Amino acid sequence: MKTDYDVTVIGLGPAGTLTSLLLSDSSVNVIGIDKEKDIYSLPRAVTIDDEGLRVLQRLNLEHIYLDNATAIEGAYFLDDKLQKLSGMDIPSGHLTSNGWAPTMLFHQPYTDALLREELLKSTCSIKLETELVDLIPKVDHYIVKTQNLANGEEKSFSTQYVVGADGASSKVRNIMEFDQEDLDYDKNWLVVDVKLNVENTLPRFAAQICDPKRICTYIPSHLPFRRWEFILLEGESKDDMLKEKKIQELVSPWLKPEEYDIIRAAVYRFHSLMTKDFRKDNCFLIGDAAHQSPPFMGQGMMSGYRDSLNLSWKLISVIKNSFPSKLLDSFEEERKPHSRFVVDGSAAIGKLMSAYADAVERNQPSDVPQELIDRGYGSFALPPLQNGILYKGKSDRTSMAGSIFPQPLRMEGMECSERLDALLGKGFCIVSKKEIDLNSEQKEFYEKINSKFLVLEESILNSSPLVKEVMKKNDVYILRPDRHIFGSTSDKITFDNLTEDLKERLNF
Repeated sequence: MKTDYDVTVIGLGPAGTLTSLLLSDSSVNVIGIDKEKDIYSLPRAVTIDDEGLRVLQRLNLEHIYLDNATAIEGAYFLDDKLQKLSGMDIPSGHLTSNGWAPTMLFHQPYTDALLREELLKSTCSIKLETELVDLIPKVDHYIVKTQNLANGEEKSFSTQYVVGADGASSKVRNIMEFDQEDLDYDKNWLVVDVKLNVENTLPRFAAQICDPKRICTYIPSHLPFRRWEFILLEGESKDDMLKEKKIQELVSPWLKPEEYDIIRAAVYRFHSLMTKDFRKDNCFLIGDAAHQSPPFMGQGMMSGYRDSLNLSWKLISVIKNSFPSKLLDSFEEERKPHSRFVVDGSAAIGKLMSAYADAVERNQPSDVPQELIDRGYGSFALPPLQNGILYKGKSDRTSMAGSIFPQPLRMEGMECSERLDALLGKGFCIVSKKEIDLNSEQKEFYEKINSKFLVLEESILNSSPLVKEVMKKNDVYILRPDRHIFGSTSDKITFDNLTEDLKERLNF
């Protein structure tokens, strides 16, 4: 059946906006719906990482964050006297294998406003101030019922796919009866955002402050903004914590009341939740609708971005390039374990803070088990994909399947002057050190999946240490549209092996 839209995205926060932009960029007929008329005017997310910038680079929108963000200098656990217990430095100018700074801090109202402008300029149909009323599954599509909140007008339309990006209180999740799993972290925290009225003298590193009296987090948001998060103690009420005098008391170790204005103060439940399924038929959940974690890793928005990219390239492949729809099965298979790592890792950082605070109170900070320390900080190193559209269906170090292929192509000192993704295109790409002789069947297959072939000659590799190091290991890599490595040749794996397995994974 021909539907009014290929894809309907419910919720136009960061994950929903990115999904809508990626789909419309590939000429998918997509509509985005949000119950709010305007973007949220206060900061929530504050962190974007190198993967996030690499995703936005696909749309030539990385400048939105680069122009409105500040690089972080490190992340540490501190005791009650603000002395370092453990942590990591981030050298100025450091670039990751994705070709961008590992972490940048931004002021969300600035960046969301600019992304909304880009969305309104795109081919995506946008319905703001419009609430989802109901989703009615049919044999091969959905009927979407909506209501305009300004005039009460109700409308219905048909869509082939639905993406629920409507946050922690997701209506899509509730209507479609997705079950949630509680993952054992549930505490109330006060979040305070301030705007500085004086020259900044506060550190540019993030800090988990393990004070036995009250653990808290300090985040050096993009100037002139700063953020603190304070755990609520037993018996403290939300109303008392939100009083100006109380907030001033909590912030007093860092700033005097006249040195800042409070722009937001709110009590949130920091909890670990995940839906048992990320997909039901052709309805998908992404971002906070699918998984919620404490903010300690700074990966909430980034998990939504990873969901968005993973789902988008698969929807584009099925809708625009006639890939078998079974490809969509891999969305949950790939994203659920990865999201679970972030949720569990964020909770692990919270548990490490509490463990440090208990040890500091006993004046024995060295008593904290190394296992807890390793788990807390190990959370920041995200794993490769474990299963899915990978050679033999799983991560494999020998073929690097599941890892992300490095991007810096030409380096000039600490600056990246050319990035690989500009040459890779937006579909599958086969990267090799020399031309590959394809037989007729292989040519037909790679044309069918709209693949690009890229030869990286020695002269190019000599200017790219990261890419050169990877190409030393194996001669040929098959890269997915999201730049994860499907697999690579080795002593035991031929290009023919890779091709036949890719056909099998894609059901061609």
